[in-house]
Order: sequence, then structure tokens, then C-alpha cells
Amino acid sequence: MNYHEAEQNLQELFEARDYRGLIQKGLRHVHKDLIYTCSNGSEIYISYPGLKARLGTDKKIVYDYRVDIVTSKIKASLSHVNIIVDIYNKCLHNFDSESMRQLLIETAREGQFDVNQCSQFGSYSYQAVDKSLLGCATDVHTGLGKSYNSSANQFDLTFEELFNSIFWIVLQEDINYPMPRYQGRKMPFSRYLESLYCFESKHSLDEVIERALTEGRPPTDWIDMDYSFRRLIN
Repeated sequence: MNYHEAEQNLQELFEARDYRGLIQKGLRHVHKDLIYTCSNGSEIYISYPGLKARLGTDKKIVYDYRVDIVTSKIKASLSHVNIIVDIYNKCLHNFDSESMRQLLIETAREGQFDVNQCSQFGSYSYQAVDKSLLGCATDVHTGLGKSYNSSANQFDLTFEELFNSIFWIVLQEDINYPMPRYQGRKMPFSRYLESLYCFESKHSLDEVIERALTEGRPPTDWIDMDYSFRRLIN
């Protein structure tokens, strides 16, 4: 499924659930729908309306939903930072960062793909997320007065869990910040790819996490990083 199809499906679902009426009543997370089941049985859900859902000054709905994952090891809500930590951890433990980069760009362009057909994943050994990464994410959140859901990063996500979670998380950016006027999913993918660039530059993971948590205007691009992949996203 591509992003345009998924967005249309979600819009139809939200309309059927009277999303506007739920917001007007002040209701939050009253619906939880299964949107994807992985080949290993792990399930990905969306829960809505989210805490940030509201009606704008023009009465237009600002959509918000939470992406939850249930695996044999964890049951947790996922954020952009959880995705960043998982990506970084895999490459820290010897998954090829260039392969990860190409897969992320493919996901940004095309949407969902058959992860189980990718030969790159065969030699990777799943393991607990490095504690130093959890400490880094916790420190950045604390410094910004935010809370970090470390339970979502206790274990590696499988590649199927990771890339399908990414698909549904970034879709929300397309809905609320539609391209070409806004960046849409280009913004989170910029952060994901910045986490890989840390392995070959002076930049650090805490920088990326802080940038991912920035509200308002998108952070200024790093002058030493190539962001040309964004031209491929529409």
C-alpha cells in the first residue's frame, strides 16, 4: 500500500467513526483499530483521537492518532524517537548503514513493501537495545521537560515491525502537514537518516533526538549532510 491509498483509507475510517464529533465531545483514544499484522504475529494498531487532535480556527480537523505495537516481547506506543533509537541500535550492532539508508528512502518513496523478501536482513541478530542509547534518549527528553517511553525500545523490533510501524507513524505527518506546502513525511525521514549520518560525521544521536522533539518550524538542515532524497518524495 502506498501513502495516498493509506491516507484515503484512514480518512474514510475517521469519517465513519465521526472523528469530528469525538473531538467536540472531548473524547480521546476511544477507538483502537488493528491496521497491520506481521508474519510473526505482531500487531500494529492505531488509537484515536489522539491528545493533540482538535478543530483549527477554520474548523478543519487536526488529526492525531497513536501507533501501538504488540509483539511477543513488548506492548507499547511508538514515537519518532523510538524509531530513531531502533534504527541506530541496529546499525550500532553491525547492520549495514548504507543498506538501512536505501531501505528508508524506499519506504519514504513507495510506502509498504515485502520486507521478508529482502536478503539484507538474513545475517542480522536481534538483541536488546544498547543501554547507552536508552540513557541518551532519556536525558534529552528530561532536558526538554518531556517523557520518554523506554519500554518501546527494550528490544529490537524485527525489520517487518520497524518498517510497517514507520509507514503508519509518518503517514500522520502527511495528513496534518501535507506536501508540497509543508514537509509531510519528509520531516521524520530527515531525522531517521540523520541518525545514520551520525556514524560518519561529528554529529551525535542526542542532536537527532532533540531535533525530532522540536515543535513548530522544522530544524535547519545540517549543512554537511545530503538531503537530496527529499526530492524523491511526493
